[in-house]
Amino acid sequence: MELFDVEARERDMIGTSEVRKIKREGLVPGILYQGDESKPILFKEEEIRNILNKHGRDVILNVNYNGKKIKSKIQEVQRKPINDEIIHLDLMPLDKDITNTH
Repeated sequence: MELFDVEARERDMIGTSEVRKIKREGLVPGILYQGDESKPILFKEEEIRNILNKHGRDVILNVNYNGKKIKSKIQEVQRKPINDEIIHLDLMPLDKDITNTH
């Protein structure tokens, strides 16, 4: 399984109109799950699309989030059925504690 470094930043915008703004900026909303805790995040759409198009979902993402590297597996990719545009990305960290990951 290949490992790819990706940048993510915190997302505080929630709702349909906010997601439209995010998409216009070339970003993809996502969520980083772990147990009862989840972190809403944003990715550069082009970066994620390139990885998915070349390598599929079966990759490990080394997510740089708030200065921490979090190894994660893609859990789900939501796409528009008409044009295959990435709508949302769900990630599951491989590390036990996403708050203390280096």
